[in-house]
Parts: sequence; structure tokens; C-alpha cells
Amino acid sequence: MPEAFFGQNLIAKLNHFALYVALLTITTSGILKKLFNGEKLNFFIFKLRIEDNFDLADQFYNVHVISNYTLIVLISLHIFAVLFHQIFLKENILKRMTR
Repeated sequence: MPEAFFGQNLIAKLNHFALYVALLTITTSGILKKLFNGEKLNFFIFKLRIEDNFDLADQFYNVHVISNYTLIVLISLHIFAVLFHQIFLKENILKRMTR
């Protein structure tokens, strides 16, 4: 098995962490955008509504869009890393992932 590049484990851990942060940011900003737009949020047995603030709604929308693009980039980076390991380093990452 070829030796891993220096810092490769750190980069992988940072990518995983950033994926989780992006998912949380997308969810939170989407909820806050909806609430500040004057819409109600149906949350199981109660409905949540806060005062309208369209400026904040626009800001949360921008965060929501940027977070979505960030998630696409992070997922692409993840896929390219798997392909790099599979093709160039000849490691069977896909087999190891299914265990």
C-alpha cells in the first residue's frame, strides 16, 4: 500500500467536518430565512412564527445559497479524493468503505 501524503488524514478530517457544518448551515439558514420572511414553520405539534424582517431574510437566503455551493464543492472534493486513491494510489477505498 502506498504511503499517504503528509497531512492527508488532517485534510480528510477537515473535509468531513466542513461537510457537517455546511449541512447544518444550510438547514439553519433555510429555517431562519423562512421565518423572517413571515412564513410559519410547522414543527411537529406546534407552529413557530416570528416577526417579519425581510433584510434578515435576504441575508439568510444568501448564506443558504453560498452554503449549498460550498456543499457541492466539498462533495466534489470528496469524490475526487476517492478517485485519486482508487486510480493513482491503487487503494481499494470503495471496498474498504462498504465494510
